[in-house]
Amino acid sequence: MGSLPLELERALIEVSNTLLKVGARWVLVGSTASYLNGLSVKPRDIDIIVEADKIYRVDEVFASDFLPIRRVKYSSNGIYSSHYGVFKVYNVKVEVMADLTICREYGCLKVEFEDLYSYSKNIKIRENIVKIAPLEWQLVANIMIPGKMERVKIILNALKTRGIDIEVLNNVLKHTPIKARKQAIELIQKYR
Repeated sequence: MGSLPLELERALIEVSNTLLKVGARWVLVGSTASYLNGLSVKPRDIDIIVEADKIYRVDEVFASDFLPIRRVKYSSNGIYSSHYGVFKVYNVKVEVMADLTICREYGCLKVEFEDLYSYSKNIKIRENIVKIAPLEWQLVANIMIPGKMERVKIILNALKTRGIDIEVLNNVLKHTPIKARKQAIELIQKYR
């Protein structure tokens, strides 16, 4: 992993500073979190999960400081359900969400913010501390998302090299539908 592209880094620092002003806890997820976890993926945007009781305050501040593309509101598209909004920061798309649930025909993964936050790791971007979702959490979330099998394989290869934090994996699996839980376990065993 090299450094983040400059525009993405600047946007992430600006987002981090703004969330600090608001007093909101948050976790970086998505391609940028994968990249910062050392995966060879191209970071495209910034995806963050915010604690639910601050999401509409975050929306207000983001809408005044950044370009709002879609103000935060609760929505569901059949796969994702969350309080969700999109903003542009230095021409970088920033997606904010809270109370995220990822569903498939066999059940739903409810992202428990407190668990995700407590297991996320701190990294430093310039002077800012950013919490990024652990690979174990990203693995299970990507198993639940259609079309993400390539990312799942990249995560599995990284976990094979670095080792799996069983406590983190068990924590996310307890919130996961049985079919996805079995698939995660089978894939992990296959890639060991």
